[in-house]
Amino acid sequence: MEFVTVTRDAGLLTIAIDRPEGHNSLNRALRLELRRAFEEAAEQCVVKRGPIDGNDSDAADGPVRAVLLKGGKKVFCTGQDLKEHLGEMGDASAMDKVDVEYNPMVAALAAIPVPVVAAVNGAAAGAGWSLALNCDFRVAARSASFKAAFPSIGLATDCGISYLLPQLVGPAKALQLLFDDSPIKAEAAYELGLVTQVVDADDADEAAEAFARKLASGPTGSFREIKALVRDASAMLAIADRESGAQKRLVVTEDHKEAVDAFLNKRAPEFTGR
Repeated sequence: MEFVTVTRDAGLLTIAIDRPEGHNSLNRALRLELRRAFEEAAEQCVVKRGPIDGNDSDAADGPVRAVLLKGGKKVFCTGQDLKEHLGEMGDASAMDKVDVEYNPMVAALAAIPVPVVAAVNGAAAGAGWSLALNCDFRVAARSASFKAAFPSIGLATDCGISYLLPQLVGPAKALQLLFDDSPIKAEAAYELGLVTQVVDADDADEAAEAFARKLASGPTGSFREIKALVRDASAMLAIADRESGAQKRLVVTEDHKEAVDAFLNKRAPEFTGR
């Protein structure tokens, strides 16, 4: 894969987003590669039993028991690649990518049955924040920040964040955070319950890996069952489907076109409500 690196060390599988030239923004290739990586991770979580003795077979290290998702040292993921999006805006089917790429990507992430830890350095914005929230735990560097970015470009939420965020902070606070659309620094995110841990260093990778390894050495069967009870993937995906409809209605508005042009030309947008 070009923009995703997958490594395995015993029971821990690490998926790294590596598109620094685009600030780890989600172009089509990266979306498809992440979906593939998540699907393959889920497959490797399956316990394979021998036909007679019941011992694990095939993989010498046994099944994957925890997954670590990380971005770069300076940025986690900044969401949709707006330059790519601008080139698609003249096409009436521009937002079909939500149904055929974004939602299958987060469905694949949600289908991983073992604990998933996100290491967040720098910005997690838009669908990048949604990706982080679809993980079970988030370990953040002090440099980390979280931003919806959707109202700033005249769009609705995506990847199930409009389900996940209220689950963590409540509906009123979720609306405030989404409408205000200001970056949420790591310490504030911790106080809100949006992250599991904030590390003093500017790099959360080491702490996140240590936490993921601890989970990988735990009672995996118990963790799988508890995760299945606590995390309602079907409810999240139902909301993600509704988000897709909202995106399709908004992508053709004047406010969205104005916001994208303003972003690319580094100026403040002038919204008209149309």
